Amino acid sequence: MKPEQGFAWRPLVRDGSRVAAVEIWKRPGRPAVHPTEAEYAVVLEGTGTLVSGGTLVAPVTRREGLVEGERIEGGKTRPLGPGDVLLLPAGVPHWFGITAERLVLLGTKLPVAR
Repeated sequence: MKPEQGFAWRPLVRDGSRVAAVEIWKRPGRPAVHPTEAEYAVVLEGTGTLVSGGTLVAPVTRREGLVEGERIEGGKTRPLGPGDVLLLPAGVPHWFGITAERLVLLGTKLPVAR
């Protein structure tokens, strides 16, 4: 678990640069953009909020493939619960809020074809 974000990431399957993992969020993380990866996810447990789209404010590249910011302006807000399915295209800002004890996702990172 990343103590600063209350986040754990447990890879289940890898196929080259594609990976499926369980994501456990206990606290909201920073708004982020993955410029070279789309993310497909299913909510397994808990409830939360997804903000996606809009513009990432004060973006900082943390590492290759990850840009984080202070907030998202102009994004769309949606509630999340068990069974919800989402697709976040590469380059789309997103942020997960947590409204229960935790939010558990089964996420698959899908690299963009170059």
